[in-house]
Amino acid sequence: MSVDENREMMKLLKVFVLASALLGLCQAPAHAVTVEDLFTVELPVADQTTSLRLESFSEAFKQVIVKISGSDEALASPAFKRPVKNSARYVKQFRYLNRTLADDEEFDGSGLFLRIDFDQQLVEGLLREQNFPVWGRERPSTLLVISYDVNENIKVVSDDATPDLVEALDTAASIHAVPVLFPLMDLEDIALVNIGDIASREYENIDTMAKRYSPNALLVGQVVGRSGQGWQGDWEVRFAEQIFQWSFKASSKQDVVDQVIRHLAKILALEYALEDHRSVDQSLLLSVSELEGIDKLIKVERYLKSLNVVDSVRVAMISKNVVTYRLNLRNDPEDLQRLIEFGEVLEQEDFPQLSTQGEEQIILNYSFINRGAGN
Repeated sequence: MSVDENREMMKLLKVFVLASALLGLCQAPAHAVTVEDLFTVELPVADQTTSLRLESFSEAFKQVIVKISGSDEALASPAFKRPVKNSARYVKQFRYLNRTLADDEEFDGSGLFLRIDFDQQLVEGLLREQNFPVWGRERPSTLLVISYDVNENIKVVSDDATPDLVEALDTAASIHAVPVLFPLMDLEDIALVNIGDIASREYENIDTMAKRYSPNALLVGQVVGRSGQGWQGDWEVRFAEQIFQWSFKASSKQDVVDQVIRHLAKILALEYALEDHRSVDQSLLLSVSELEGIDKLIKVERYLKSLNVVDSVRVAMISKNVVTYRLNLRNDPEDLQRLIEFGEVLEQEDFPQLSTQGEEQIILNYSFINRGAGN
């Protein structure tokens, strides 16, 4: 076997290994969340002057870079100093909104917001050019199981028990576009997990409760505040057979909240964002059954184009209710399979195959399950 043949066989083996894992998932697999408006930011503004608008463009551009790359590391790079300064060139469109006045009332400058839509292709191209990750719309959901201890008054974080902390965590998560869930802590949850389980990391009980929410990742931790001593967060995140642990001390509760979400986003991006140095410029065939009608065909094509691993899509063949697409990929086929598994549009039918006619090509087989495809 030649070196090239061996390399192709190893690629296929990687796909087979991933397929085996995907086909062997439990009965209630976790699904990712489709995050909308990744390239859109709304900021409050005092007026409609050009100077303030350009300043807002730069601030919004920074927020988009953080959301798309998964961290603020790109902004610390000297290569981004000029793009931040010239952020207007990445703006696709913008408009002013007044939240306090009806559309037919006279503008008076109160409650004014600037909505900025950035050009996805330009922003992603900039990140790839500088070898930073690009994180797509399909993102893992994380269940936050946290105890909140203020001067030994301890609660489990939930909407009912700690609404202010939930709001703070939600706000931080939205800045990083990280989907988070909180346990309801109703009678069913309370029967499974108590505060002591969180402190002692009793994962048998915590995992049992987590199955109810089907998250992709699980964050277990404690927020502890003491008068005159500040605040501390102790954290453990588990996903994809990986475990991350860390602690963080700060003078304010808000700093602890911001840090845990910032760090959560960074470690999730390490696993799920697609980095440019992994680019393979590979093509494959993806066959989808249960596609009766042109509407379903178009839905699937749009869905595949929305995946960041996919560079281009075109229909290669239509046979009865089976449509075969040819995909050009930016990354390995297993990255494509993982993203599809996150979603609720396609379901894998069989192991990958190698075509036996003409050029050797990987063929992936899926069926359309009609859950989550966009219009």
